Amino acid sequence: MLMGLAHRTGTYATVAMSAGAIITGLTVLSSFSAVRVYLSEQFPTALRGRGHFFAEATARFFAGVLTPFLLEPHVGSATIFFGTITVVVAIGACVPLLFGKETVGQLEVITETTLKPGKM
Repeated sequence: MLMGLAHRTGTYATVAMSAGAIITGLTVLSSFSAVRVYLSEQFPTALRGRGHFFAEATARFFAGVLTPFLLEPHVGSATIFFGTITVVVAIGACVPLLFGKETVGQLEVITETTLKPGKM
């Protein structure tokens, strides 16, 4: 909200934009490590490496290619610019809600046999 409304704060626009960027940076950076762990847990163990990197590549495509493509025509209007960001973030937030599986308390069964004492 601070970043989206910074243009309306007059001489405090730089302060409002900076405060919004700091708040966004701290919240996004603090949750990023949890997102990576959650993402890898969405795939079976055999597919975890490929699935995780496919999901990372897809996210980077949307964040680095598609979103700027949608934003570029609207750089003159702060409302449309930040509104587009809000819509893209809302869609991204709904993806795990719709397609993700619960990972709390769901430990996988270890299917590999362990070495027994004396069989080293």
